[in-house]
Amino acid sequence: MKKIPQDIVGNIALLKFPKRTLWLTKKLKAMKFLKQHKGVETVLEKTTGFSGELRTMKTKHLTGIKTKEATYKENECTFKFNVDESYFSPRLSNERKVIADQVTKLSKKDSKILVMFAGISPYPIVIAKKLKQAKKKAIIISNELNKKANKESERNIKLNKLQDYIQLINGDAKKLPTKIKEKQDIILMPRPNLKETFLKTALKLSKKGTTIFYHGFGTKEEVLKEIKRDTKGKIGKISIRKAGDIGPYAYRWQAIFKVK
Repeated sequence: MKKIPQDIVGNIALLKFPKRTLWLTKKLKAMKFLKQHKGVETVLEKTTGFSGELRTMKTKHLTGIKTKEATYKENECTFKFNVDESYFSPRLSNERKVIADQVTKLSKKDSKILVMFAGISPYPIVIAKKLKQAKKKAIIISNELNKKANKESERNIKLNKLQDYIQLINGDAKKLPTKIKEKQDIILMPRPNLKETFLKTALKLSKKGTTIFYHGFGTKEEVLKEIKRDTKGKIGKISIRKAGDIGPYAYRWQAIFKVK
């Protein structure tokens, strides 16, 4: 058997096996994995990948403590969440650091920052932590459709003592223009891999000089094309870079641009 695809989310390891793998083989591999990784207390099998509008997955317990509650640390922040109920990728840890550093540099006094598709709020929390360390005040709005993820966000914001920085607005991102009165200085769009770009919504919440961080998928040319199509000349120069793999020869792209 080739190396088993894996993710370690704090105390929980997520393993993915080929379809025809015997249950006993999975169990033995999981027990061996648990012995080899001291920080891991639970081993789960990924039975589905992330799917659906809420980007959730299904897992099955293999060995160790019977829980799906992860306690995970990154970028000097702590997160607690149910791995089946809310989207979270530990593989984006460095990406969150890179973007948090960029946002901290861009932020001025009382900057207004919106994070769409926020999940359990890793981007808002890591950014708020950086801003707090830099002694910069900002108002960060964290928006997520998944109700369970929003509850986890509320808990994680309190856990990291960042209530003065982050506000939660639950619900569909398309309805944000009816809920947010002030135009934003910075908008983050760590969006799912969907056909809808949500750029028209972001533009409604922007003003001249607003910086937008946009996640696109596919080829570089495809991402640039969809940005230009949905912004219709309302933005300046686009800076774009690879921001991770999503599959064989398939990439996530991070595009940054300002509204004219």
